Amino acid sequence: MTERVNASDVEERICLLPEELEILEDPRTASLKRVCYGIVLPAICCLGIIGNILNLVVLTRRNMRGIAYIYMRGYSAAALLAILFCIPFALRVLIHKETGRWSNWSQAFYHAHLELFLGNACLGVGVMMLLALTVERYVSVCHPGQHTRPLCGPPHLTVSLIPLATFLVYLPSVFRGEITTCLVSSGGPLIYQKRDNLSFMHSVFYQVYKIVLEVVFKVAPTILLAGFNLRIMLVYRRSCERRRRMTLSRTVSSGDEDPRTFAEERRLVLLLSSTSILFLVCVSPMVILNVTLSESNLSLYPYQVFRALANLLEIINYSITFYIYCLFSEDFRNTLIRTLQWPWGKSGRNSRRMPMKRSPIPRPTTTTTPPTTAAATPGHVARASV
Repeated sequence: MTERVNASDVEERICLLPEELEILEDPRTASLKRVCYGIVLPAICCLGIIGNILNLVVLTRRNMRGIAYIYMRGYSAAALLAILFCIPFALRVLIHKETGRWSNWSQAFYHAHLELFLGNACLGVGVMMLLALTVERYVSVCHPGQHTRPLCGPPHLTVSLIPLATFLVYLPSVFRGEITTCLVSSGGPLIYQKRDNLSFMHSVFYQVYKIVLEVVFKVAPTILLAGFNLRIMLVYRRSCERRRRMTLSRTVSSGDEDPRTFAEERRLVLLLSSTSILFLVCVSPMVILNVTLSESNLSLYPYQVFRALANLLEIINYSITFYIYCLFSEDFRNTLIRTLQWPWGKSGRNSRRMPMKRSPIPRPTTTTTPPTTAAATPGHVARASV
């Protein structure tokens, strides 16, 4: 009787290996994972790592000391960490599948408890940095002079508190997975695998928690960023319209207008509208994914396709910051050229020796921000920089 119990106990601990799971899953899933997590995602991550490192290099230059740049540095740092944490996730999905097969307990612990926690928390930090930046720019553009101090508090203190608060909020997600031990074969080596902590994930607390989490870090920021950006855009366009009428009244005899003014206005309007849409498109699928993620859904091929697209879109959103800066911000491009001392940056280096020509007509100053918002400083002080 005793031997029979021990034998059944050993049988229950025989592992279901990733190779066996691949046989049980849809045959299209393996090729999907190879393409998405083995080719596309690493390429996006490489672009994102290079871009965010260059962001931090440029944003720490001496001329990048404003409040907006403090939040932009915090955003770039959070995005860089999130992309780095995405690499082990992609390798685990590609090589170890969903359950994993690790001989090292610490590696299994990371994937079971820390993998999603660290990655999602860093993404949440980036969203909060953008939201704080947008609030400050909204106040300075739409309500100039009403607040002598930053509305979100001292920027350096805010940038320090946002990661602390965000990681504390995401802390319960550490318990959504658990480690199991099993044998490769009877009498074989012991390995570690991960699985969902069903008792925790089916609890009322977690069901409410994951919905609140998505609302706080995805749904609400999307609505606020779109609303604030739209308001900034409308105020800026009214300012440009007033400036245009003033210019026309001064040059009515000659009919001359500054074409740069209209180009700057078009760039900023395009940036504000496109970045809000980009954030909505890239983040919305993750809201559905995080709420519906479960082992039963992962066995479905359509859900795996949706999961891969959602992950790729979110990483794209945090990987193209540098390229958005280069496209829309003249100040950023000039600083990058001076920093890297590119051979074709001679004109940029010569510009440091010559004073900048200022337009006699006051123009509002605008500064582009990461790919989910745009910053603008109070108007009527200098030329627009887009």
